[in-house]
Amino acid sequence: MKKMFLLLPVGLLAATGLVWIGTYSTSQQPSTPSAQVLSQNPEELFTLSQNSLRQIIRHGDDKSIPTLQKSLDALETTLVKYEEQGLSVNKVEGLIDQYIQDSSQIAQASAPYLQKLKIYDTFEQEKEAEFIRSLEQIGLNELIAANTKLNKKRLEYMKEPSLENEQKYLEMVSGMKKMITELYLDTTIEEPLFAYIENHSHYFKTVESFYTVAGIERVHRLRENSYAIKTELQLLPKL
Repeated sequence: MKKMFLLLPVGLLAATGLVWIGTYSTSQQPSTPSAQVLSQNPEELFTLSQNSLRQIIRHGDDKSIPTLQKSLDALETTLVKYEEQGLSVNKVEGLIDQYIQDSSQIAQASAPYLQKLKIYDTFEQEKEAEFIRSLEQIGLNELIAANTKLNKKRLEYMKEPSLENEQKYLEMVSGMKKMITELYLDTTIEEPLFAYIENHSHYFKTVESFYTVAGIERVHRLRENSYAIKTELQLLPKL
């Protein structure tokens, strides 16, 4: 299998405060058991790589970068053992090579944006419950439903980015702001609502930015290949 390590340019990492994963020390590894002791099961290793990439893309979690590489390295090593047993893994190896290349490019493209993404994500997690309570207190069902649809549309874009999904999301943001404005709420109530929606929008635009840099086609291919890889790995016997 051709090795394609997830190595991000040093300049990008320095600019974003990330640690270059090629020199990531043991003391800096995440404390989760999965990051310290890797399974020898190829399907579990691939799932770990998916979860790590998801943490990077959705939460700006730079600490998941070394876990992503470790899981993919371990997966490659495990597949070599299957080859040594005389089992053919050529098809899944080709899919994984492409997966490594695409995930590497997406992680690299996200590097300059991770700090901002993490800030937006943290703000949302801290303020979401308060935001929902405010909507419930206002009691406008249309506004509550709009918030649910907004969250779904952003997640839909992150899974299946497209110009149509982007435009629909931005229209939803404008629609929610218009509804709130027309309620003529007190400033102390209105401003936190707008702040939350603005942050929601900044999060979206940040993801959209590094998706564009990486190439939307990579995101689509990564998702498609993931299903195929999982199917192939499920067919492998236990060693």
